[in-house]
Amino acid sequence: MKKRIRNILIIVLCGVVVLYAAMFFNTDSLIKEVRDVFLGKTVGSETLGEPINRYNLSEYYPAGVDGKINLTLIRLFTLHDFRDGFIWAYYSYKAYDNNGGLVTSSMDIHTKWKIHKENGKWEIVEIYEAP
Repeated sequence: MKKRIRNILIIVLCGVVVLYAAMFFNTDSLIKEVRDVFLGKTVGSETLGEPINRYNLSEYYPAGVDGKINLTLIRLFTLHDFRDGFIWAYYSYKAYDNNGGLVTSSMDIHTKWKIHKENGKWEIVEIYEAP
């Protein structure tokens, strides 16, 4: 009897791990999109009017951020039902001009993104950050 309960527990635990891995990896494209916006690899007009545009540094510093951007973006937790959900993340960045002068930075920012999947693509619909 103990062996049967142990086996059931192992199966349930494996199922939970597989489900969480599917949720986690299913949103990789969204993490990459946020990283691209931060690093200026996405044209500002593509994100205009969307919550993700707040990470477009060239939008807020159009004359200054033309040098290197050091970014740390870490996804802490993901929870969704494959249509709607949340991602908790953490980021820090430093943006420099071409002369190496610091233009702007933010350190240790914890953020929560409300996400929605439409036509197979994840979108951030709301961003929650401490002021």
